[in-house]
Amino acid sequence: LIYMTGLLKTMLISFLFFFLTIIGDYLVKKASMLQYFNGWKLLLLGGILYGVSAIGWFYVYRTTKVFTVGAIHSFGIIILTILLSAIVFKEKIDRWEVLGIFLGIISLSILLRSYIPSES
Repeated sequence: LIYMTGLLKTMLISFLFFFLTIIGDYLVKKASMLQYFNGWKLLLLGGILYGVSAIGWFYVYRTTKVFTVGAIHSFGIIILTILLSAIVFKEKIDRWEVLGIFLGIISLSILLRSYIPSES
């Protein structure tokens, strides 16, 4: 078996739940694009996926500090939501959003620096 650090394991598990959440976002967005309340089944399925991902986040919270999970979760959801927006829904990403993504990467690396083992 491959040995994984706590942070790597948290990030890999989080990645799975990011996808569940993003699929839920996709379904809710598709439901919102339908007239009247014709998208109720998509909305319900999106809500169910949110609930399943919440159960997964329960495990992640049990094994990792809230602060760390919050940083990983926030950044991951933002990146995947922007990709969903641009690729699937063909929405434009402006330069301020690109700057925000760049700053998010920098901030996440600063927040998680305590998990990177030092050589000293």
